[in-house]
Amino acid sequence: MKKRMASISFLLAAALLFWACGGDSAPQQPAAGESAATSQAAKPRAQAPATAVSGLQKISDLSDAWSALYKKNEKAINDYDGMPIMGLVTPALTFASSVQFDLLNLNNQEGRFEGRMMLAGYQGFVEKAGAKITFGYDDTLKKDGFGPTAKANDRVVANGFLALGQEYFREESFTERAGKKIVRNLTEFKRLGDGSMICLALSGHSINFRGDEELSDDAIFLHNGPGRYDFVIAKAKTGPEFKSITFAEQGDLTKEKAVELFKAAGYTIEKSGGLRDGKLALDQ
Repeated sequence: MKKRMASISFLLAAALLFWACGGDSAPQQPAAGESAATSQAAKPRAQAPATAVSGLQKISDLSDAWSALYKKNEKAINDYDGMPIMGLVTPALTFASSVQFDLLNLNNQEGRFEGRMMLAGYQGFVEKAGAKITFGYDDTLKKDGFGPTAKANDRVVANGFLALGQEYFREESFTERAGKKIVRNLTEFKRLGDGSMICLALSGHSINFRGDEELSDDAIFLHNGPGRYDFVIAKAKTGPEFKSITFAEQGDLTKEKAVELFKAAGYTIEKSGGLRDGKLALDQ
């Protein structure tokens, strides 16, 4: 059971993501006074498949790239002889939500496209302008979701972009209740020149799993590549107002640099490590 715990937990967490949203997943209907034809005209038109090109074209391409690298390291992570380290898999949950934006622009056309996200149910948008894709949503939960941080009338907001040329993804999201942020997440992925990928995932909460007020933060760095899965997992008690750390300002981080940055930002390093001789190991 231990060997498969990381993979199983990832799938369960992905399911909970959509269970917790509390959005309205019903198909969007034309607004009052708007004809079905007018509504349909706003949707992207079908066109002949584009000629295959190299590099990233949409968000799911980056998700697939991360997954392909992870699969090569999955056995070593699942075989880890210790308590499962959830921080090794949770950052990729960002893709479970963000790949839905691709569905708003199925033909990958230039321009802005809006609609309800298929699984989350939020009213979102995606806009493609040359080599940059921006996306987001700003909606209100119609009903309670799963847990104390997903209640009816909570405001849920996300904004992000994928710079195709730089192969750099960033998404920031938050949940707001009575004008105050109770959850905030900042996640970045970047593909490096050697094909490996790095990730930064920062998350802050002001409410714990019991629904009590409690400030907490998690900071995770991952470097995923052939034969490597460097990681740093750190914690703090700042809450949703944590200080941002981004690749845009810090460059292509290494594990050692991530440790320095996390400590400087007030985090306590909980675990760090990587693959050694094909096995996952903690740093001493």
